[in-house]
Amino acid sequence: RAQGLASLTSSKRAMPLFHAGRACARLQSLRAPVRLMARSFSSDVPKPTSLQMRRLFITSAVPFVAFGIVDQSVLLYAGDAIDNTLGVALGLPTLAAAAMGQVLSDTCGVAFGGTIEAAALKLGLPLPNLTDAQQRLGSVKRISTLGGVCGVILGCFIGMSNLLIIDLKAAERAKKEKELAKIMKTVMEDGRAAFECDRTTLWAVEEDSNELWSTFASGVDGRLRIEKSTTSLAGWVATKNEMVNIPDVAQDPRWAKHVVHPSDYETKSMLCAPVVVEDKVVAVIQLLNKLDEDGTAISFDRADERALKMMAGHTAMFMSQLS
Repeated sequence: RAQGLASLTSSKRAMPLFHAGRACARLQSLRAPVRLMARSFSSDVPKPTSLQMRRLFITSAVPFVAFGIVDQSVLLYAGDAIDNTLGVALGLPTLAAAAMGQVLSDTCGVAFGGTIEAAALKLGLPLPNLTDAQQRLGSVKRISTLGGVCGVILGCFIGMSNLLIIDLKAAERAKKEKELAKIMKTVMEDGRAAFECDRTTLWAVEEDSNELWSTFASGVDGRLRIEKSTTSLAGWVATKNEMVNIPDVAQDPRWAKHVVHPSDYETKSMLCAPVVVEDKVVAVIQLLNKLDEDGTAISFDRADERALKMMAGHTAMFMSQLS
């Protein structure tokens, strides 16, 4: 009885494997005719000539060249515009502006896709004249895909030529100027109170244009620019990296009154100190006309020099975060 049960159990276990084997064999027998039909179909379809393949490659590539140019150009100009506006106002990183530009670029690609294809057809390029059966061939599909890939890569590289026109540092300068404006305003307001002087200015050094500029100067509206040279006192300090204390600027040939203060303001005394970050002058703090109790302009003293040197050091700490 035990042997009978064992043989019955083993036969039951073998039954599913037996049926699975039969099902697999049946599936293989059904696939064989399909493969034969596919092979016979491929062999019956005439193989496209090399001329047809070249024409297929060109007609597939040309529209995508235009797509690449449009996509890359919209991405660059839109991203640059967003970076210069929203990026500066909201403090967005450049990568976020590029991502927003990509959204506009993709939208333009969808919107003008039909127009680009229609324009490509009007070029009168020779068509490959493939039959429907030939278009379903794997070799034809691969050549068509390769043409599109090569076309869009070439178009993107052509579109990158816009980088030669776009001012790539404009957004960076605008963001830096916005942060500098806060520092300039702080120096202007606190400097007058701390040193009891009439006017204060923080000049930022711009190496690209070899100029000193400021947007906040007490008593003066608008942006001021002077040349970074020894022809002015602030320029001399930026060039020589030395502090100057002038009791009477009228007696100093470096005082460029017509450039710095184009108003009727009379300057008597001046104290200037460089703001140095990593052994490089990045700004100049300029104090004008220290006042006594009667409001008369007097000279700056040694204590003012030490205090200004300390203020320049603190300003350098803030400005180092912008570099």
